[in-house]
This record gives sequence, C-alpha cells and structure tokens, in this order.
Amino acid sequence: MKISIQNGTLVLDDRLKQADILIDGERIAAIAPRSTLPPADLTVDAASSLVFPGFIDLHTHLDDVIGGRYLADTWHSGSQIAVQNGITSLCSFITQGSDESLGTAIARAQKKAAGQSFCDYTWHLTPTRFDDAGWREIEAAIGAGFITFKFYTTYREAGLYSSYTELEERIGRLHSLGGRVLVHCEDDAILQRARQGETAADRDTRWPESACAAVDWSDPRSHARVRPAEAEVTAIQRLVEIARRTGARLHIVHVSTPEGVAAIRLAENHRITCETCPHYLFLDESWLGRPDGRRWICAPPLRAEESRRKLAEMVCAGGADCMATDHCAFTRADKESGGGDIRRTPGGVAGIGALVPLACKLFEGTDAEANLPAISRLLSAHPAQILGLYPRKGCLQAGADADLVVLRSGGPERSIRSTLADVFETYPGMSTTLSVRALFRRGWLIVENGEILEQDIPGGTWLCQK
Repeated sequence: MKISIQNGTLVLDDRLKQADILIDGERIAAIAPRSTLPPADLTVDAASSLVFPGFIDLHTHLDDVIGGRYLADTWHSGSQIAVQNGITSLCSFITQGSDESLGTAIARAQKKAAGQSFCDYTWHLTPTRFDDAGWREIEAAIGAGFITFKFYTTYREAGLYSSYTELEERIGRLHSLGGRVLVHCEDDAILQRARQGETAADRDTRWPESACAAVDWSDPRSHARVRPAEAEVTAIQRLVEIARRTGARLHIVHVSTPEGVAAIRLAENHRITCETCPHYLFLDESWLGRPDGRRWICAPPLRAEESRRKLAEMVCAGGADCMATDHCAFTRADKESGGGDIRRTPGGVAGIGALVPLACKLFEGTDAEANLPAISRLLSAHPAQILGLYPRKGCLQAGADADLVVLRSGGPERSIRSTLADVFETYPGMSTTLSVRALFRRGWLIVENGEILEQDIPGGTWLCQK
C-alpha cells in the first residue's frame, strides 16, 4: 500500500523542510517537493502540522520484577501510552538471574513482549556471569543481534555492582566484540559513606548537600542526601578515563546533574554519549519534601532547584545527546508499601507518556528553526544511533522504516499522563497542547487523532541491532 503525507513541515535532525513523503509498504520510498508525488492509495493531509521521525525511548523498564515487586506496566500498556504520544520504538532491559543462563533470560523476556507491543522494541542486556561459559553466551547474544549492555557502579545488594577494574575489563572486551555499553553511574563507596551519616567535616566542601550526619529514613528528602551529586560525578569521571583507555563507546544513563554532563563534555570524547530524563528537568528536590514525597523516590534522586535549572539550560544548549524516561512504574499500593521507611519504598517513576510533551515544553519560547531539529535529535536520531539502528530508525529519508509522527501543537490543553497503569502521576498538574494527528509504525497507521485504531493488533516487532 502506498501512502502520501502531504503539506506538513518535516522536522529533520538539522533543519525544517517543506516537503511531502511517500510510504511504500514498510519503508519511506521518497521525499519530494510538495505536490510532486505520484497518486497514492491513501493521502494524509498534514497541513499546519509537524512531521517527525518516530520517537524512541531508549530507557524503560516494562513487564519485569525489580526489588521483588512486579512493575505496573506490561508491554501492552506501556507501548499503548507510547504510541498515543508519538513514540514508535521502546528499549527495555534483560537482567540475567543468578540461576539462569543469559539465553534463558533473553527467551523469558522475549516471550513477554511478543505479540504485546504496539511499538517496535529492543533490549539492553545485563549479564551477571563472566567466566568462560558466560562470555561464550555474551558472544552468542551479540551474534544474534543484541549489542547493547548495561552495567552498574552500585547495587551490591542486588548483585549488579561492578568495580571499576571489572568494568574496564568487561567494557574493553565487549568493545572488541562489537558491543556497546551503558552505565549507571553512582560511585558505590561514596553512597556507602553517605548512608553511614558521614559529617560535613569529612567531606569535600564542593558537595555540601552530600553531608547527612543524621539520616532520617522516614523523610523522603533523605533519599537525595544519601545519593549525593558527588557520587554521580565521581563515577562519570572514572568511566571517562576507562573510555579513553579502551577506546570503547560508552553511554551514561539518566544523568541528573549539570556537573555530570559537564564532565562528559569536557572529555572531548565523541564516543561517550549521555541521556537525561524529564523528571530531572521539570522536578526538583522539593517534591521529596511533600507529605507524599516518597512517590518521587528514584535513583539518581531529584536534585536541588538550581541544579535542575542549570541542567535544563545545558540540555537546551545541546549538552545531552538524548532524553529518555527511565520509566519504572510501580503500583500505588507498592509505592505506599514502605511502612514509613523510604529504604523499603520501591524506587522509580513513570514517564513514557510524558516524554514527548515535556521535551517540546522544554524548548518552548526558543527559535523553532533550531529547537525542533534539536527535539528530533534528542528523541529520534541520537537514540537510534546509540542503539545501532540508524538510519533504519530515527530519521526521515528514503529507505528508512516508515516510522512517522504527525504532531500538532496549539490544541486544547490536556493533562500529561505518564502511564495508563494504576500508578501515581509523576507530573501532576502539568499539561500540554500537543496532539498526535497520525502515527505510522513501519508504514502502518497505528494512531489517528490520539486514538489507537486496532487495539487487538499491537503489531510491534523485535529490532535486531546488527
């Protein structure tokens, strides 16, 4: 089936373009001056609208167990809110259990997603076995099309911690095999000291907010104090050094501080990329001081207002490579289950449905010729490049998958809704005037005027990263 999208403004990653698009089957067949395309089977009038490449959320947690609790969103519900807000591809995680092979973990996760996702999807792997047999499985996974791997500089209690020495060896070896590495950066030694209530006199005075002589585990604000900015920046600096020595590509996930972004940019190493999340750009530490502040516990934590403001400015100036949600939604009951002790409150917030509206809101009031391509880079081109999927995904050009979003702004105000699951809303009171007029996933019209056309036919498929 041939489809033409006419009269829209195309948002490329470097400029705006007045042109029409021809879709033939699952691919973009042509981009041509207006009114020059041949007749098509279906014509979509995109007048007064923007046409973006399909957006990508490269950091989500769906249909999994974290900390002994099952997440609130399945692939079906998570991808449903995604396509209704312009996202055509999602990436989640597969963590190898202590009693299973990596292949078994992959099969387990693939089974959950198959036939359930409205988005195309792919995975980051977290292997936990690194003997000879473990490395053979990792090599097999790379050969099968899984090329991104995630590691942590903390979470000893969950069996996920890697020392910097271990990370350097694993990153170097994965690089030689064609793998790419994502890292959760919080220095474990600094976190341990903060939890023990180290006093300000023992600390570097550059990080006064990290002092927490008396930790009150009933106060959600303590969560920010025991996960100080210093921990993130120190870990990032160590990973920058590892990247220099190994020559490997690294991606630093959910950077929450302007100092963290600056450390990456000062490295002048274009093989290091980073993401930040909407909650670090629109929420600050004061949300933890609310009576219901435990609802905003996440890792890294929300930061002080000055830090939030500086980070937002850096993102608008091109400091971050992409925005992703780190969507990790727990049910209302689970978020309330800590019994007053924040250490027992599951950490994570919802965000998939808020990604596109908040990314657009971040750039409001700036030059459209500059900010719209910036949004396309943050949410489409750069995520696709990090995942090894560009130019199949993340761009508007002939031969690419026909993932397109026809987006209109200036409509009626609607509340931002991060998820369809039974969770506390991450951004209460925030609204948007954006609406999705049409969304195509590989040439199929999935959403029209914000509504999914065929609820019973999700149709998303796994994206091999080879």
